[in-house]
Amino acid sequence: MIAPRWMIFVARRWFSARKESGGSVSSVLAASGIAVGVAALVVVLGVMNGFQLGFIDSILQVSSFHVRVEDERVGGYDETLAARIAAEPGVDSVLPFAQTRCLIASRDGRAFPLALRALPDDAERRDPAMLGALGIEKPLAAGSWNAGGGLVLGAELARYLGLAPGSEAELLVVSAGGEEGVEARTVKVRIDGIFRSGYFDFDFGMAILPFSSRACASVFPPGEPVRYVYGVKLRDRYADAALAERLQGDLGLGPDKVEGWRDYNRAFFGALRTEKTVMMLLIGLIFLVVGVNIFHSMRRAVAEKTEDIAVLKAMGAGPEALRRVFILDGLAIGAGGAVVGLALGLLIAVNVNEVFSLVETVVNGIAGLASRLIGSLGGSDFRVFSPQYFYLLEVPVRILFPETFFVTAAAIASAAGAAASAAARISGLAPAEVLRYE
Repeated sequence: MIAPRWMIFVARRWFSARKESGGSVSSVLAASGIAVGVAALVVVLGVMNGFQLGFIDSILQVSSFHVRVEDERVGGYDETLAARIAAEPGVDSVLPFAQTRCLIASRDGRAFPLALRALPDDAERRDPAMLGALGIEKPLAAGSWNAGGGLVLGAELARYLGLAPGSEAELLVVSAGGEEGVEARTVKVRIDGIFRSGYFDFDFGMAILPFSSRACASVFPPGEPVRYVYGVKLRDRYADAALAERLQGDLGLGPDKVEGWRDYNRAFFGALRTEKTVMMLLIGLIFLVVGVNIFHSMRRAVAEKTEDIAVLKAMGAGPEALRRVFILDGLAIGAGGAVVGLALGLLIAVNVNEVFSLVETVVNGIAGLASRLIGSLGGSDFRVFSPQYFYLLEVPVRILFPETFFVTAAAIASAAGAAASAAARISGLAPAEVLRYE
């Protein structure tokens, strides 16, 4: 049996010989291709994770929660039910609220659909994370903003309607009853605060109203059934299915009354997962191209080392051991390129906003120089992610270890697999035929 030390020695000698003969150019190109692929995947996945996880966190904190329990009743929400849910193992908070759809109109006649949510007066105590996700500061939190009994409106919708704290607006609420039929009523409200969550759908279509306000009593008249939702947040959000099953058994709630966040947002989260998978496949094609390059490079190396292989086989080296020599060569190329690409990708991903700022500075500097030389070019400063088109202040980045490890391992495996495939022809080399004419 050939000792691993011997195989490493041969691999190192052959790799050095390839440098002297100029064969290292293809190895350097292959390693560079792997480095580019790894760096691109790390940066792209980091930015995609930043956007996607930011969306998911905003949705879970504000809209869907981890588990939603629905209960339609006349009068206020069931405090006993909220307490029983809060007593379940793993539950972090329970926030009862009522929500309806209506129209909000400003004094100048502009109107827009609104998701109006009524919260308890002690919402900050029950679920401080939700108000924090909306960017509601202490002066707008529970005790302060319900004192005036007004509306807390999303920043973008307030800008669109020209509303500010202290201004007045009207809510057009439509309800349907068995005896009264369809009824429309107008409710006047005062804007007591503005929130900005950073999630456009919330900032442009959502408002908060305290249960104790006069406007809330007009939107949800006493005596009419109201659908209350109990938003439940868990210490482990992936325990939603287990909690939903327990609530259905312990509280006797039907499956249509209890829903976990993965079922509630199935379409949206499925689209995000598909987007990431397709992006990984597209960028992963770099590894396929590099693998083909390594395959042909190794086939040429096998052809150049035919006599050496024959001598080694005549001395007792088996085909498997010789194949491992070339696989070690491929592993060296793959590992070298992957490590460089990983370091480069992490460096760019962590400083992606600084990189964009540098690009913007360079482009605007070139444009300014060209403008002075050939006259005014017009237009505004170049921005990679201009707030005029993108609803963000900076590009979010989140690096996940499992994905980073998978990308690095896949790059190394593609190089090793290409080398193993190229070395397969070693088994067909007969030492006697090769050395007969030497």
